[in-house]
Amino acid sequence: MPAAGRRGPRLSQEACIVGAVPESENPAGAPRPTPGRRHRMIPGAAVVVAFVLTAIAAWPAATESLGAAAGAIGATGTTGQTRATGQTGTTGTTGQTGTTGTTGTTGQTGTTGERGTSELYRVVGCRSRGSSAYTHGPSVREVAVGFDDGPWTDTAAFVTMLERSHARATFFMIGRQVNRSYRATLLRELRNGDVLGDHTFTHPFLTKTADVRGQLAETIGVIHSLTGYAACVFRPPYGAYDQSILQTARSLGLATVLWNVDPSDYLQPGTSTIVDRVLEQVRPGSIIISHDGGGPRAQTLAAYPTIFSRLRSEGYRIVTIPELLGFRDVYVPCIRLCDGIGVRRAAVPKGALIERAP
Repeated sequence: MPAAGRRGPRLSQEACIVGAVPESENPAGAPRPTPGRRHRMIPGAAVVVAFVLTAIAAWPAATESLGAAAGAIGATGTTGQTRATGQTGTTGTTGQTGTTGTTGTTGQTGTTGERGTSELYRVVGCRSRGSSAYTHGPSVREVAVGFDDGPWTDTAAFVTMLERSHARATFFMIGRQVNRSYRATLLRELRNGDVLGDHTFTHPFLTKTADVRGQLAETIGVIHSLTGYAACVFRPPYGAYDQSILQTARSLGLATVLWNVDPSDYLQPGTSTIVDRVLEQVRPGSIIISHDGGGPRAQTLAAYPTIFSRLRSEGYRIVTIPELLGFRDVYVPCIRLCDGIGVRRAAVPKGALIERAP
């Protein structure tokens, strides 16, 4: 073998011609390659060629070393290729891009498709405003009716009457009467576009009651626990209120609502009398008070189909109190069962607020 550190003969430019060897190493009479067939060689290849030529020069002694070196080079190259193929080809391309990418795309497409085509929304309340008590709405040809003192044995019949009349109303409820036996009726009201309002928990004179907040908050709570709806309007029993009551109601998200049309239907004056009193008093933007609970209400129930028909013939629209006052309904996506009141996005009322589900 050559002594350590000894360099092989330098290659001239012509030596880079394929098959060329240095003059000193060319045996006498050996055929020489045809000049002019030049090939550009990469640096690594030139090193390998030099190594091989040096080995040929010392062929007898270098055969064993050359074989070992070639084996080492071959092993290194093979191992490197295997490692690259295994990691990049198998793990990187197939595992990460193929598996993860496909799963991610499928999941996103599925979720987006479900939200875009099948997600339902349900009403959960409204956004009220105002620090004063409302007795009427703006002077437009719209009228709103508020039925008090339910839920009651006659309430379901009132809901049916509204359905047949294609009208909507606001139901001001007494909290202690709100129980599971009325749940289906209350959900039916919400499905029809009616509004659930607060009429205190025990129907007291609030101006003589120490716990006004409790009367209002407890009623909000029982309505919400049964229906998922948060009341946003409140009517004080007997119309009794003061500035402190208004502030308490406002702090709970409630607008205080009174009336400017009162047929005194709770006295049961007769169906025709109820009809006449309402039509005589009504004005554009009126809020009417009547009762679905607190006693027999057959006369009131019979009066309203005629009232609605006559009002419409005079150009009035029948709306809910929040709609009359310009309050916006609040809807959220149904993340659980919609209790039969869920609607498609296209059916959510124009102007309603859509919020994230809690």
